[in-house]
Amino acid sequence: MSGVRTPGLLFVAETGQDDGCSPETVIRGMGGRAGVAVAIDFGANNPGMREANAQHLVACWNALDGLPDGALDGGWNVRSMSAYAKGLEEKLRAASALLLAIKKLDDSDGITDHDEGMPCTSAEFDEVMVGVREVLKGSAT
Repeated sequence: MSGVRTPGLLFVAETGQDDGCSPETVIRGMGGRAGVAVAIDFGANNPGMREANAQHLVACWNALDGLPDGALDGGWNVRSMSAYAKGLEEKLRAASALLLAIKKLDDSDGITDHDEGMPCTSAEFDEVMVGVREVLKGSAT
């Protein structure tokens, strides 16, 4: 693959008609700022196919988010697939541990201020939130 692609996840946006009055469905990315693709109707004999195709393309794109482009070029082998899967498992473990830590804080009233709409002031909560930010940035494994 060559060139730079639209980063991040996609979504099926508006459905309307193009300049020639043909039905179309627009696939967008970057928070709606980028039109990535347009799915058009295949004719009156295929009702709903345009929307279904657009949804399928978006689902495939989003499922591969985070996968190195080299893997899609055929440069992947069993070892690199295994390493990628292990990295995903580590991220899931880190995220699960953080959710458990937040639940424990909540169960012990360690974040009671948050229930009242006030910022949390607990040192334990601040420590957990550092880990949450790392996981969301993708730096924690």
